Amino acid sequence: MENTQSEKLKLIERTNTEMLDYFNDIFVNDLEDIQALKTQIFEIDIKIDELEKTKDIYAYKSSSRKSVFSPIVGDDIDLERGKIIDDQISDLMDVRESLSSKIRTLEISLNSLKRRISMLTDAKAAISDFVISAEENDNISVDDAFEFLEEEKPDKISTHGYNILMQDAFDRTYLSTLIDRNIKDNINGINHKLEILSYLLNTDVGRAKMTLQEILKSSKQISYSIQDIQTKLNCDIDYNMPITTLLEDYIMEQREHHPECLINSDIDCGDTEPSLHPVISINIIKLLGIFFDNIFKHANATKVDFSFYIRNGSINVSILDNGTGIKPGYLTTSPWYSNLHKAHEIIYLLDGKLDINRTDPGTKIIFNIDISK
Repeated sequence: MENTQSEKLKLIERTNTEMLDYFNDIFVNDLEDIQALKTQIFEIDIKIDELEKTKDIYAYKSSSRKSVFSPIVGDDIDLERGKIIDDQISDLMDVRESLSSKIRTLEISLNSLKRRISMLTDAKAAISDFVISAEENDNISVDDAFEFLEEEKPDKISTHGYNILMQDAFDRTYLSTLIDRNIKDNINGINHKLEILSYLLNTDVGRAKMTLQEILKSSKQISYSIQDIQTKLNCDIDYNMPITTLLEDYIMEQREHHPECLINSDIDCGDTEPSLHPVISINIIKLLGIFFDNIFKHANATKVDFSFYIRNGSINVSILDNGTGIKPGYLTTSPWYSNLHKAHEIIYLLDGKLDINRTDPGTKIIFNIDISK
């Protein structure tokens, strides 16, 4: 029996999904390989730094750097030791260049993979539309056509579910990379510097002070990185606070960080502010983070009008900026892991509605969330 149109499209859909999974696996593996290579380069840099400092000790001709109990060593021996260290540094630099070359090659491959993954993701969404349409054509008859037209179009749950899982996997990989690069590498660097410090305290107090300052700087960077990751995970949101307070604090923070942009706000939760579920509060702040971040990074806006009000069991949010305006078809031109794609899926999970439209000038974002349920 000849296959129906929907069956053929489902075959194409399965093939597309397998290709997408294949390229995603390669993407994640390449990302992990790049991180491993960067860790090796970091360790090599630490070793080179140690060798450079050791070489300086041998090359320093003043006896002020030597202990009174140290034996007298001839210049020839110092020069020979310096040459050995130079050779070691040269070998490490060669290895470093080789690793950097591999990273550049992998990054080129990643860019190519991003383009392919984006195309396959768009194709998957388009195929899903065709599959639904084909199933409707295969299963419906003329007699019950009118009845079908009055029915609601089925949600593309599988497509949304796939996108959400993909974005969650991307976020986990991204945060893991941040932890590896900004925290783990810095901690390893501090451990190396502490070993150097223990040696320099007995030989060179001046360099010991410099190394201690480097350790303090690295410690501050770790603290900033942890705070940044907590923000990305929304761990810094006290969801027990009223939504009005959370919103006012968020807008105040944006004004402080972006004094070049005038931010007007109108927040009205009614006479009796409803008690929102923590999931609602956390994701509203997350959505605002996505939209405001997009405005400040891409729109070059000088003015933003923000309004938030709750009426009749519904949250209504409007954000209007006077920037360059969002490009038409942004969901197809931006990569699948972009923040705007995430915003659409968050709104979907909250059973809300989102509209983003270009205005003259700027962009207007409106979303609504039903909290009556």
